[in-house]
Amino acid sequence: MKNLLFFLFMALSSLVSAQKTKVLVVDLGAPNETSVTFEKCKEFDGKSCRECPESKWLSVRSRELIALKLINGNPLKYNYTISGVPVTFFMNYNAKNELPPVDSVANKKIELTYEFSYKSLLKKNENLRQDLFRLNIFIDNFKLKSTNKESLGAGFVKTRDSLFIKLKTLNLEAELNHSSFEKGIYTFTSDQEKVIENIIKENIDKSQEMLKFFEKKYFFKNDFYTLPIDIQGKNADAIEFTIKRFNKETNQEDEAFTGKYKVWITGGLKIDLSAGVFLTSLFDRQYETRDAISGTTLKNISLKNHGQYDFAFGSTINTNFRLNSWIQPQINFGAIFTQNQKFQMILGAGAILGREERWILSGGLSMGVVDRLADGFQNDGSYDLGASGQIPMVKQFKFGHFIGITYNLSKGNTISMKPQ
Repeated sequence: MKNLLFFLFMALSSLVSAQKTKVLVVDLGAPNETSVTFEKCKEFDGKSCRECPESKWLSVRSRELIALKLINGNPLKYNYTISGVPVTFFMNYNAKNELPPVDSVANKKIELTYEFSYKSLLKKNENLRQDLFRLNIFIDNFKLKSTNKESLGAGFVKTRDSLFIKLKTLNLEAELNHSSFEKGIYTFTSDQEKVIENIIKENIDKSQEMLKFFEKKYFFKNDFYTLPIDIQGKNADAIEFTIKRFNKETNQEDEAFTGKYKVWITGGLKIDLSAGVFLTSLFDRQYETRDAISGTTLKNISLKNHGQYDFAFGSTINTNFRLNSWIQPQINFGAIFTQNQKFQMILGAGAILGREERWILSGGLSMGVVDRLADGFQNDGSYDLGASGQIPMVKQFKFGHFIGITYNLSKGNTISMKPQ
């Protein structure tokens, strides 16, 4: 009765609870205590929001959606895959929009009160060319340092954003110099005009080239996520995925980095097939005869003592409610084959022991057709069996009980979690 109430309570809880998405976060950087964990979630209990309880297992409820998020990787150095599917780190255009306005930053640094002379404009553009040259060297060093790191953290983002602002500032300065030149506020000879025009064009082309490369190379999402997948109704024990990384230059797999993970599913019903050995109390009764009274045809019928149980082999279909435990209750039904080559149906309950390699202990009701004495005959009774001496037997459908131990043939069924 208690078990029935427990199952009813769990079933009602599953129906009442709202569906949620759990996000499993895998940190691709150096290992730490939260390298593989679920994002903190909150749930409303009717009065206030509280943090969801944490589980001792890496698990998700069968009614919940699950998504995978990779963080703190280095897409400059590595390519990543999830269960063999390549991971793409898309451009993060929002990151550039969150930076300070470049125009306001640039205008604070660009002085427009220069002397209107060839010498001043030439010097200004030569200085700009040197700034672009030095910045280009700094960006090259930044690239070298970044591609040598195992993962990119907040320091990378901070340096990248400052370099981007500086590069945009120099590009804007080049455009302003070109605008001043086009407005004709300077007086040049034809030779001077050609020199200024060339250096301005060189600075604009260089700054635009650097800017285009920088945006394409360094603005990306340093995290990756899959769309939530629905596991409701799946006859599986866990969600499995493997993360690998490959060197971008050589395309060689870093075998020391490979990680294989399982997220166990809790709640809902799970069906498995198992096979093993059984002891059943239901088997054919065998009798023997002895002379009852000397000089007569009467025979005494007595039951042979074969013990209380018969040995059998068989298989069962096991239905269990998935719990976050090494021991899980289950109910089963199946068929067994006794030593007397008789089939019996069994129905029972028990416990599943283990997570992947599973043994199942069970007991319950056995049912089948067995041989019994015909009506009118009893054990230890004396009867005239005629010339044949054959003991009259009939086949009857009877109930008994059984105990058994079986091994789960399907072991742990898994769902492969690939990017959707």
